[in-house]
Amino acid sequence: MIKVILTDDHKLFRSGIKSLLQTLDDFQVIAEAGNGQELLNYLAQGNESPDVILLDLEMPVMDGMETLKNLKTQYPEVKCVVLSMHDDEKFIIHMMELGARGYLLKNAEPEDIDQAIRSVAQTGYHF
Repeated sequence: MIKVILTDDHKLFRSGIKSLLQTLDDFQVIAEAGNGQELLNYLAQGNESPDVILLDLEMPVMDGMETLKNLKTQYPEVKCVVLSMHDDEKFIIHMMELGARGYLLKNAEPEDIDQAIRSVAQTGYHF
């Protein structure tokens, strides 16, 4: 079972991704967060650790970039797939430098999300 945390400020988007993952084999959404601070608070409480975090970039309180920086220093074993609408190669490279293990556009096909999560969980990276 691949344990996933969804981190996005849009509840409807999180709900849609969660519903999608529930239709696929071997996925369990163990937590949801509306911003990076909520995610870090969840991890700091010693809750169940995820295999993969799906992380939005544009969120209030703490955005995805700041969250990646914190995860890289505080939880280096955590694997994140960034979800964004930004389709700029330099931007994507910067996310990888910050610690992202994969990058998906929010308009990706459902099978792309499945493949990205599995790839990151099993091999550590998805490009």
